[in-house]
Amino acid sequence: MDDFKHIYYYWDFGLGTKFCDDVIRFSKSLNKRKGKTGNDTVQQLNPLRKSEVIWMNEGWIYKEILKFIHTANREGGYNFDLKEAEAIQYTRYGLNQFYGWHKDLIEGSEKSTIRKLSICINLTDPKEFEGGDFLVNVPHPEPEQTKKIRLDFMKKRGAVVVFPSTLYHQVAPITKGVRHSLVCWMKGPRFK
Repeated sequence: MDDFKHIYYYWDFGLGTKFCDDVIRFSKSLNKRKGKTGNDTVQQLNPLRKSEVIWMNEGWIYKEILKFIHTANREGGYNFDLKEAEAIQYTRYGLNQFYGWHKDLIEGSEKSTIRKLSICINLTDPKEFEGGDFLVNVPHPEPEQTKKIRLDFMKKRGAVVVFPSTLYHQVAPITKGVRHSLVCWMKGPRFK
């Protein structure tokens, strides 16, 4: 992995219950779609992912989450040149739904900006779901030293994690209940 101060930067209870409830309530007024994978031009259903998503652009949500991205960028030692946030993705994972190993950096994009930092937020009380573990894959030049780390704090309602968009991560299958989350990506100029 790159020489960052932190592989990921997190807050156990970054966002309060009211914010989580407000986002979940707001999501019910919007149309859900099946989660897809892809790049800037082609998106498709993929066995790597099974979930429902809603795209959001609400200022009150950005106001709350962007401060975490900027703090992590500075204090986590990433110090990326960040320019703009993409649309916010609200994700609902029901029974047996998941998102397999993936990274958020879109390869081969022709755009002048790329995803640099990703933010994930758990909106659900841990008593309302089982499974759905959030894991990261920390690479190593010697494959046997690669580590898969379960981020147990991401089970907490309002937990926030920020990490470089090059980091492989996954959401394990839900075995009971429903898990609601928010994801957003901060973009900046291509790396030189």
